[in-house]
Amino acid sequence: MEIYATSYQGQRALVVKDALGLIENPVVLQGPILDFVGLIDGKRTPRDIQLEIIRQQDGVFVGVDYIQTLLSELDSLFLLDSDHYRNSKHKIFNEYTQLPVRPAVLAGHAYPDSKESLEKYLESFFAALPSSAARSDTDISALIAPHIDLRVGKKVYTQAYSAVKEMSPKTVVLLGTGHSLQNSYFSLTEKDFETPLGLVRTEKRLVQELNAFDEKIVAAHDFDHRQEHSIEFQLVFLQHLFGSDFSIVPVLCGALNRELAAYSRASEIPGVTGFLNILKKFLEEKGQDVLVVAGVDFSHIGPKFGHSYRASRLMSETKDFDARLIDAICHGDPAGFWTEIQKVENRYNVCGFSSIAFLLELFPRAIGRQLGYDIWEEEATQSAVSFAAVAISPKN
Repeated sequence: MEIYATSYQGQRALVVKDALGLIENPVVLQGPILDFVGLIDGKRTPRDIQLEIIRQQDGVFVGVDYIQTLLSELDSLFLLDSDHYRNSKHKIFNEYTQLPVRPAVLAGHAYPDSKESLEKYLESFFAALPSSAARSDTDISALIAPHIDLRVGKKVYTQAYSAVKEMSPKTVVLLGTGHSLQNSYFSLTEKDFETPLGLVRTEKRLVQELNAFDEKIVAAHDFDHRQEHSIEFQLVFLQHLFGSDFSIVPVLCGALNRELAAYSRASEIPGVTGFLNILKKFLEEKGQDVLVVAGVDFSHIGPKFGHSYRASRLMSETKDFDARLIDAICHGDPAGFWTEIQKVENRYNVCGFSSIAFLLELFPRAIGRQLGYDIWEEEATQSAVSFAAVAISPKN
């Protein structure tokens, strides 16, 4: 679940979103219920909660039946770690893992759900970009593109994909940000991917080889792909440009914050080099027939992301920090990129940290070209997200 602080009608509130889909719409918790939720810690009984509320209200009586009713309502919304929640999650897990195809979960929400409407929608992105900014190249090995909401990132998405529109890759390795991926560095799926633009098959033999690593490196299941948008958003752009005849290697990358202090680059993490070497070998064998795309965003600042003050106070230093990251990327410097994040202990919450770190290990001597950069400010939460587009080419 994603939980973040905000304000609603002038009062503090918590917004709860559920990546599983059990909660169809975000839930806003506000007022007395916030204090009530704060008492649910897995240790207190309903009776304990009742007595604590009575104490907080200077002796005003509250019945234990009322406490039970509130708990039941929260449980019905899947907000409690209960048997109801776990059984429902288990059912969803089993249903998804048995599917042969990963369906488009954001069609009809983040973008149109019909082929014709989606094609027109994406074409409007490219039509809005000045021709002088739509420079294309066929000598690009990898692309960094946003995974933020399409409407928000419209310009930078277009700057990214305009750079590769003249290419014709037979395979695309997709390095997505695994927002829900825990305890593993990678998650892969053998499922083919479906969007309103058609079905794209996966390179199942390569995925099977990569999946042979233990669970410390690769997740034992593909459930993290179910609701993840960082690959799905890239796929609709790729299909818009190239059709659906290419194949994909869908790789979600897990967080590296716990390794940040112990290592100086991603390749030093035990087991990671062996995984990346398989991908490197595949890239070397296929040459220009393969494009690597990292679907990432950069800094996340403001109260929504754990900072104690609004994003506007961090804006200048965030832009400087992002510029240093992009400079390291453009110089093909995996250690330099890691060091910049290490120096600030990932204070700016770069959610694409792992995907970019792994990408740079695949192309350590390549050079990059910044295509675009922007920051989206969310007024309701006084928070902001930065994102960029970078093309990476072999060094001449």
